[in-house]
Amino acid sequence: MTTQRHDRATARRGATTVEVAVVLSVALLFLFSIFEYGRYVLIENLLINAVRDGCRYALVHCQDTTVVADTQAVVTAKMCGLQNQLNPLTITVFPTNSPSSALNTTNPDDPITVQATGTFRALFPQMPYLPSTFTMKSASVMTSEGN
Repeated sequence: MTTQRHDRATARRGATTVEVAVVLSVALLFLFSIFEYGRYVLIENLLINAVRDGCRYALVHCQDTTVVADTQAVVTAKMCGLQNQLNPLTITVFPTNSPSSALNTTNPDDPITVQATGTFRALFPQMPYLPSTFTMKSASVMTSEGN
């Protein structure tokens, strides 16, 4: 009679291991998904603020000859080292009304646009039917009040 009880306990121990493995894998996937979404929101917020600060810089320095490179450097610096999370990060600076013109040709009350585009890649396993990469875009348009 003791062998039947021992066999039942051994079989139950194996079932418990399988149940724990299934529940734990789903719980960890859910937890990592929360972390991944938090990282996405952090980088998106950082990109929005960096582009906004870059646009402010471009407005103040729109008559400088190196304004485009300097604005790109400002946006990259405001990303606080996380710009490689959006690889490749493309930053463009241009007058809104005529994108092919140089910035030093802007007049007072002309808008200036700073735009950044990058690809966000997930670090953790993804849920089914969701892409592992997202394209993040942010643009800021501000009006020059005087040159």
